Amino acid sequence: MKIFLTGGTGFIGSYVVKELSDSNHEITILARNTNKVPNLRSLKGVSIVKGELSSKNVIKENLKDKDICIHIALGWGDDAIAMLINDTFPSISIFETSAELEIKHLIYTSSTAAIGRYDIDINSTTKTTPKDYYGATKASSETFLHALSYQYPMRCNIIRPGYTFGNPVIEGADIESDDRFKNIIEKAKNNEDIILAKYDGTQFIWAGDLAKVYLKLVETNFNRGYYFGLGSNFITWKQIAKEAIDQINSSSNIKLVDEGYSPVPPIFDVSPIKTDLGLEFDSWDRIKEHIKFLIEKV
Repeated sequence: MKIFLTGGTGFIGSYVVKELSDSNHEITILARNTNKVPNLRSLKGVSIVKGELSSKNVIKENLKDKDICIHIALGWGDDAIAMLINDTFPSISIFETSAELEIKHLIYTSSTAAIGRYDIDINSTTKTTPKDYYGATKASSETFLHALSYQYPMRCNIIRPGYTFGNPVIEGADIESDDRFKNIIEKAKNNEDIILAKYDGTQFIWAGDLAKVYLKLVETNFNRGYYFGLGSNFITWKQIAKEAIDQINSSSNIKLVDEGYSPVPPIFDVSPIKTDLGLEFDSWDRIKEHIKFLIEKV
């Protein structure tokens, strides 16, 4: 397949590019900085073109004759209007341009943040009630893409990743931007107390497993699917801190603060990636590997 992909030089995007390349797909990456991860060019079938999410002519020219568009990139903004201008509008433009060019399939990277407020069990029918502008732009873009799929014959699928972690997939590539893993390891190395919220955790997913969700959607014919890109098991930050302490042989103590988290964790329904795509992920072993990697780097 010939694939146009935004955000390919970022953390999640670089994993997706590697997975697609390993499966013999041709990938054209749109990137603000084409030299951010130079080693991506060494991957089979990968090319990089310079452009912003707002570079409509560049996007249109490079979308031509592609089979699939995968939109991963995020245009950030510090307030509502900036987020609307930098992310929501460009995303909708990419969707519409893809449809007008008769692209067969568009895969959009949303987020669990689109759900926002939720109860114990969350599935694809749970109402989106975002709590921040990031969640709002994701929920808005989902809605426009879903509506657009009824105006054109283009298939669409939406992936909602949660906390995604991993080592650099290729030399020069990123790891996750969130610092909590690194902060825990730094505290453990210094034998300092590690202060965490009681019961806080999530369904972590390794970026390499998340990339498999993209590959499966590329190679199947599903339409209008909503997929939570998450592991099946809920893992707490306390478990992660304990593993870091054990690996380092640290004398740090874990202190838990009650911030109102329930002892019964909210669980996102990941059964669609199992029933539709044949995928199911237990992230614990990958978390242990990631901790080991960070211990050597921090």
